[in-house]
Amino acid sequence: MKIAVCTIISRNYLPYARVLAESLRTHHPECEFYVLMVDGVDARDQSETFEVINVAHLNLPNFRQLAFRYNQLEMNTNVKPTFLAKLFAEKGLDKLLYFDPDILICSSLNPLFDLLDHHGIVLTPHCTSPIEDDGQRPSEIDFLLVGAFNLGFIGLRRSGQTEQFLSWWEKRCLKAGYSELRSGLFVDQKWVNLVPCFFDSVHIIRDLGCNMAYWNLHERAIIPVEGNYVVNGRYLLRFFHFSGIDLEDKSQLSKHSSRHHLGERPDVAPLFQNYRERVLARDYSNFKKCSYSFGSFSDGSPVTQIARSAFAISERNFPNDDPFSTTSDFYRWARSRRLLGASDTSAEYNFATYKKTANKVRMANRLLSVLLRTVGPNRYTILMKYLSFISVLRNQPGVLSPEQ
Repeated sequence: MKIAVCTIISRNYLPYARVLAESLRTHHPECEFYVLMVDGVDARDQSETFEVINVAHLNLPNFRQLAFRYNQLEMNTNVKPTFLAKLFAEKGLDKLLYFDPDILICSSLNPLFDLLDHHGIVLTPHCTSPIEDDGQRPSEIDFLLVGAFNLGFIGLRRSGQTEQFLSWWEKRCLKAGYSELRSGLFVDQKWVNLVPCFFDSVHIIRDLGCNMAYWNLHERAIIPVEGNYVVNGRYLLRFFHFSGIDLEDKSQLSKHSSRHHLGERPDVAPLFQNYRERVLARDYSNFKKCSYSFGSFSDGSPVTQIARSAFAISERNFPNDDPFSTTSDFYRWARSRRLLGASDTSAEYNFATYKKTANKVRMANRLLSVLLRTVGPNRYTILMKYLSFISVLRNQPGVLSPEQ
């Protein structure tokens, strides 16, 4: 019975992968560990204590176009099913666990591997009990948006059904794995909502020691017991997911959460401190400076999100084009349409970061109030519905396509 663990990173996340590997080795020295490097492998990677696999090894069709359509989050998550299928096919694996790189293995994973004796697909829900609707994040609405299951973890057993599942998942990830909550899409994760409906032999883990993270702290607390952590006095902590951690902000629990703060959670504070120290000690200060290989054009200028969306809409108009090249037809067209920029800060803004008291927001609200009184409630509502639709950039072919 051959078992393995794997993860996927861009180069700036290599310190996280090192800590994940070390924590895995502590509890499973016999377990192979594979890391897919989306940025591409170089000679330095041969010195790692685990096998680093170049994304080029996946032989993805039209890879350069795919890497342009998808931003860094989308790219790193949507190659997941292809990578998992490749490992099964080439490494002769019987059981495989995937973990996001910002996870720490805290005790034996044997219970997870044992589940795969009886189930082909093993998933963890974001939480197993309701969250109070109090305006804080995360909330149950967030889970409706991003998916019921957290795909920072998945367990798989070699089988015909697993092959069918990975093939189904891969096609959807490579075609429509966008981070577009308004379209009902969230990278590789949202598709897995359908997995218990489409496939048999799916097991949903309700063990509170698995995939503990900011999104389920409302139902979980830990205490140290004989060198381990125990969750709610009952479950051994198997792995903790430090999603959204800022290693340089010792007070922050996660940039994605307003519900919990480290100062209010002394139970997890020592775990966070230890994790920060471990990642920082793995050359974090140097690797955090690594730029994303598919984040810029060949001249070093940034690829804007609007340029990615425009290419996704009109890719068929630029066959055999390398959109990253400044000599490509797409680049010349995008420049003529002023879709390029010296920077791209759009990723910093979302519905959670806009403050009602901000001057720009208040000004926009005043203008909308004038518009409402001018056009009336019916036309105003129709306009808002249209604006909601086209707020997804890929829904703007009349603006971002050469065929307009």
